Amino acid sequence: MDLQPRGVGLRALVIYSYARGMVNMSKRWLWMLVAVFGVGAHAESIPAEHVRAAAAKSISLLQRTSKAFYKTQGCFSCHHQGLPTMALRVARERGVAVDEATAREVANRAFVLLTDRHSIDTAVQNSFLIDPSMSDGYMLSSAHDVGLAANLTTAIYARRLANWQRADGHWKTIDLRPPQSHSVFTATAIAMRAVQLYMPEGLKAERDERVKRAKQWLLSTAPRTTEERTSRLLGLAWAGDSEPDLRKAAENLLAQQRPDGGWAPLPSRSSDAYATGEVLVALARAGGIPTAHPAWQRGLRYLLGTQKEDGSWLVQTRLVSPAPVSPPYFESGFPYGHSQFISAAGTSWAVMALLLALPEAPNGGSKPLPVSDAGAHNAKPWMETALFGSGAELKTLLDRGLDVNSKTDGGTSLLMMAANDEEKVRLLIERGADVKAKAKTGFTALMAACLFRGTSGSVRLLLEKGAEVNPGKEILFNASPLFFAAFAGDRENVALLKEQRGDLQRRMMLLGQFPNSPLFMAASQGDAAMVKGLLQHGANVHEQDEFQMTALDWAVLGNHAAAVRALIQGGAKLNDADKFGYTPLLYAATIDFGDTEVVETLLKAGADPNIRNKEGKSALAQARRYPYPSIRRVLEASGASE
Repeated sequence: MDLQPRGVGLRALVIYSYARGMVNMSKRWLWMLVAVFGVGAHAESIPAEHVRAAAAKSISLLQRTSKAFYKTQGCFSCHHQGLPTMALRVARERGVAVDEATAREVANRAFVLLTDRHSIDTAVQNSFLIDPSMSDGYMLSSAHDVGLAANLTTAIYARRLANWQRADGHWKTIDLRPPQSHSVFTATAIAMRAVQLYMPEGLKAERDERVKRAKQWLLSTAPRTTEERTSRLLGLAWAGDSEPDLRKAAENLLAQQRPDGGWAPLPSRSSDAYATGEVLVALARAGGIPTAHPAWQRGLRYLLGTQKEDGSWLVQTRLVSPAPVSPPYFESGFPYGHSQFISAAGTSWAVMALLLALPEAPNGGSKPLPVSDAGAHNAKPWMETALFGSGAELKTLLDRGLDVNSKTDGGTSLLMMAANDEEKVRLLIERGADVKAKAKTGFTALMAACLFRGTSGSVRLLLEKGAEVNPGKEILFNASPLFFAAFAGDRENVALLKEQRGDLQRRMMLLGQFPNSPLFMAASQGDAAMVKGLLQHGANVHEQDEFQMTALDWAVLGNHAAAVRALIQGGAKLNDADKFGYTPLLYAATIDFGDTEVVETLLKAGADPNIRNKEGKSALAQARRYPYPSIRRVLEASGASE
């Protein structure tokens, strides 16, 4: 490996001479010296064979641990399937070997079997609801990378995902795990991309309008973190933004580069592989910055210098509180213990950056082995008409003899499939459709209608005909129309259901594991308007979950300042501790989002900064421990003691 520098200063020459003289020093430490002291801006290009070897180690590790993930987990994972799948696509494009048998096995489980792509029942009912913008967004976007063809079920998911876009163009998320799974910028970019890839062609006008609105939101909203800046740049590129806007966004990212060549997730933190990798990918893929650019090359050297021998990069987790914001800890085979999931995500971004530094493979590289047939099983022509056709087309089928109470083998009715369309609901009711019919899961047409925004016409018609507002306990995962309406963010539907005595306290088991009430869901989404509406309808602001946590705790954990204010105005208790001994302020001091608005809001409202958790730590002690300097300064100014 020839690192002979050209045109560098005395300091760099001394470093170079010392590095060359250390004959027993590993290549990794040589790269570290180059990266840290900035020699790379003027040095020769890094030999492709070294980049290729480093990337190959990372790809191998990601494939092994993606497969191992399913030994204990039965869900789609952004950090162990979504991002690694994207990395495998780039590896194929650049001619780096992929274990295609393992890739196909993981793809079949992640994108077909566990997410039940065969089932129209699961797709229409959305019974395995968790976090559509992030989970469905990443699932559909990365499914495209393994060649999953569009079909009836992917169209159902994409259309509902599109519907959950808010009026100003953004998508919300309930995920509370920064940097990868938290930002509204990420949720908006990835959801928009999924809609672009899998929205049916028959809904092209709606698809284009939603992309346009997402683009406008991305252009008009100021990002604060590296994750938000990269998601914004990628989103604008996917939306087809103009070159001047893309270049401006890219220059904004370039300006954030650190002296060591890397990028940090927040100003208060050090450079890491996650931030550096995603920035380099966004610059190369969306920002028009060539990989030969000096800043890009410095970033590449930073990654090569910090890669571990096994091909991984360590990215420290920012989830240090005991709050159950993720499934219980388990070993996936990826190193670094409690930091393994964010490290897997960081390694995916970092290796994508390394791969982009390599020349493209001839003919676009290899193609992934096809996944199992993921088309909808037992699909019939009337189903597509019920789901995506017009009222006139449905009327024609009924006139020709289609049974108005047609249903799938799982009991998903024609009325459930058409529930989001007022015209079709009215037609079916007039023809004698049973509004109380239940699928085998217990799901109903009213529940299907409430999964969508803007369906008050359908909801009103169904309620007038006696649809059940509070279904019995036999419903899968204890789902309810009111929960779905709150999740979708439709305040008009919530009001209609509450008028019929809908149960505000009923909790649905998200993904069959996480019990959430409508208020807890709105707080986790940061939907302040929905929080206020639910409280006005009588939701209990003091409600506790099984961990004695309140909606205020969850709003704080998501850094949702507006929702925090709404809950405080609604009478939320500021200084009560949960079973872990944490108050909302103690939670606010366990994670740095790059701003202090939530901490300031809590203190202004009367939160006691001197309460200690079960470890005897105050909020100030935590802010100094991690360390979070901006939070520390706010707490010190409040007179808090350690």
